[in-house]
Amino acid sequence: MKYMEKIEKRTSIREFRKKVLEQEKLDMIAESFPKLHRLLPDIDVVLAIRTGDTMLRMEGVTGYQGKSFMAPAYLVLLSEKADYYMENAGYIGEDLCLLLTEMGISHCWLTANDSDAAKAAAGIDSEKEAVVVIACGYGVKEKTKRRLDIRTPSNVHFKERKGHIAPKIAQDELVYQDKWGVAVDWVNQQMDPLLDKSFYAASLAPSFLNRQPYRYVLKGRQVILCAKKEDMTSVKDTLLDIGATMLNFDAIASQQDYIDWQMGAPEGAESIGMPEEYDAVAYYYWD
Repeated sequence: MKYMEKIEKRTSIREFRKKVLEQEKLDMIAESFPKLHRLLPDIDVVLAIRTGDTMLRMEGVTGYQGKSFMAPAYLVLLSEKADYYMENAGYIGEDLCLLLTEMGISHCWLTANDSDAAKAAAGIDSEKEAVVVIACGYGVKEKTKRRLDIRTPSNVHFKERKGHIAPKIAQDELVYQDKWGVAVDWVNQQMDPLLDKSFYAASLAPSFLNRQPYRYVLKGRQVILCAKKEDMTSVKDTLLDIGATMLNFDAIASQQDYIDWQMGAPEGAESIGMPEEYDAVAYYYWD
């Protein structure tokens, strides 16, 4: 299955059947993990797979408002602490979710703001930090295609999934040209079609509460990724979201000789006119 197909097919499932995951599939996940893409390969990240009564211990510890969805299995990514280790974990975690999609395994990315509690619930003895927890198994088919659109705690409504598959906003609202708020004219400016597809893939990345706390700015031969500081999303969740959208972009863009992501703000980033609540967090060149 090609990356774009996996990215478009990927969904989060929040209700799982009692059927256990076959050992051969768990073994395949473990064997595939070292081959997943890394944003920063020098950071040591390992995978712990937990099944059985882990579902009972995880409840109240991980997930939004402590909802861990009683899944047959939990995948825990443990990382050493280093510069940009959260973004790296989000990058790897999204590639892992796409692997699960390809394998026909339903999954849901859970918040894990208390690393020690998550490790204790999963029976893990490690000095590394538990940065990503993914519930997985065989999901119950969604009854509708409606998704939450959460703008503020008091402004919540449902939106039908039409055209643009998962996120709250689409590609044309996610990417700016040269200056903040200036839409990209993909047709008249004859942009690289692969770049167009890469932004589309990036826009489909999962994010906490579908907040998508980031925007892209296309400036010359640079792609600048900007992240938003907001009250509804923790710093940890924002950094993981950033890693996930970077993976989706990179998975498509790397079909060509694109240069790898560089972390931090590029020189002259202030010229794009970002609002005060945003920071330039990474950038990307293409040939």
